[in-house]
Amino acid sequence: MVQRVKAALLARVSREEQVEGYSLDAQARAFREMVEQRDWDTYHEYVEEGRSAHTENVRNRPVFLEAINDALAGRYDVLIVHKIDRFSRKLRITLEYFEKLGKAGVGFMSLHEQIDYSTPQGKFMLVMQGGLAELYSDNLGQEVKKGLHERRKQGMYLGLLPFGAGKGEDGIPVRHPETYDGLDLAFGLAGEGKSDREVARALNARGFRTAGNQGNRLFSKDTVRGMLTNKFYVGQISNGEGGWLSAKHEPLIRLEAFKAAQEARNRNRNFSARNTRGDARVSALSGVTRCFECGSTLRTMRNRGVARLVCNTRLKRGGCSQKSARVDRYEDEILHYLETFHIPEDYQQLLLESRRQLEQAYNDTEAELNRLNGALERLTELYKWGDIDRSKYLLDSREIQAQLDSLVTPDNDTVTMERFAQFLQDVPSAWRQADEAQRNKLARTLFDAVWINDQAVLGITPRPELKPFFELNSSNLSNDVLQWRPRPDSNRRSLP
Repeated sequence: MVQRVKAALLARVSREEQVEGYSLDAQARAFREMVEQRDWDTYHEYVEEGRSAHTENVRNRPVFLEAINDALAGRYDVLIVHKIDRFSRKLRITLEYFEKLGKAGVGFMSLHEQIDYSTPQGKFMLVMQGGLAELYSDNLGQEVKKGLHERRKQGMYLGLLPFGAGKGEDGIPVRHPETYDGLDLAFGLAGEGKSDREVARALNARGFRTAGNQGNRLFSKDTVRGMLTNKFYVGQISNGEGGWLSAKHEPLIRLEAFKAAQEARNRNRNFSARNTRGDARVSALSGVTRCFECGSTLRTMRNRGVARLVCNTRLKRGGCSQKSARVDRYEDEILHYLETFHIPEDYQQLLLESRRQLEQAYNDTEAELNRLNGALERLTELYKWGDIDRSKYLLDSREIQAQLDSLVTPDNDTVTMERFAQFLQDVPSAWRQADEAQRNKLARTLFDAVWINDQAVLGITPRPELKPFFELNSSNLSNDVLQWRPRPDSNRRSLP
């Protein structure tokens, strides 16, 4: 007996929309009609009332997370939204969670945009959109930085102003009259050797709260770390390439105080490092490598910045003879497998069309820009009339400004799509050009496991929905090899 498809609805209304009435009812009605038409079963209707999908932090959307977690647990087969912005208004968030749904084998549908990733072919598209498309977008983001280069060369600061800074009459950053004392306090305490956590506690106790992208929240050790290492405060701005340029604004903190804070933080960090066994930052193969000897996962360990893969069983309790080796030793071998991966022309065209369709779903920038600018004007009028106090005005205006700064500008011109087409035609080139984090995303997208035997890649297990695309260029290989062991010296035993 064929198991019936179970579908779930994710419905949402933001604070600007009605919490009751037409909007939610319409979303639910469209969902039920779709389920009935396809003869599916309803698993659950997840409803977010009064929640905004603009937020980068999905932890502020508990219903969204509940829907995703239930999908990852296999409780339903297809997640349906009425419109793509009910899922998220940020393309980056959408792609990130598309990847999660795709890997869990859960389909996705948007009724308004007629996006359907519920079929086996659609689930392949979902995996590719979530993984490769995001990797491509990361690479393409480097091109966007060039458009900001001229303003940086002029010494102009880009983005929301950090804590302790405000805009002068000419737009040049100056000391903020209400928060600068907190900034001065933070650097003073750091220079005395206080930890980031201790500085955060002191700022919170004095009533200071974060600014910029962090919003009006309590300080944490992470927000303090970002503040204390920001060279903006000594009259510099980022050049967008990891370096710094002289800025038009005057230093807000004396250079001596800034250096004293860095030296004290380095002393604290070096003391902690002496008690740390290793560095487990992500490597190209983090989370996908398995030990051929015992089947355990391999852990990334670093020594003086060099990443190595170590068998988890051997690391914890011994009993495995697997040798460790540098990660970069394995990375070139992965190319042997990627070179057998080929997306047929018709699938490439489907992916390109799917990409266009997804970008068009986010192509409401102008309307959203007008809405947010209107909201900002109304808020300013309320403040001038005395209907709201200064703290309320600053809090709400910062939130609106953050939304303005994060508006998606879709790249759907001919040149961009040609680049994406080239990317799909030559996936191995992406591996060659990518950094460690991007290579890890690519490996997680394509592989269920990379099997390591001593100091060599013995074979891979492709993701089930992608395995046919590895086999297309390898039809002359035996079924035993296609499990995957294309190395000539690897025919020792079957993979687990």
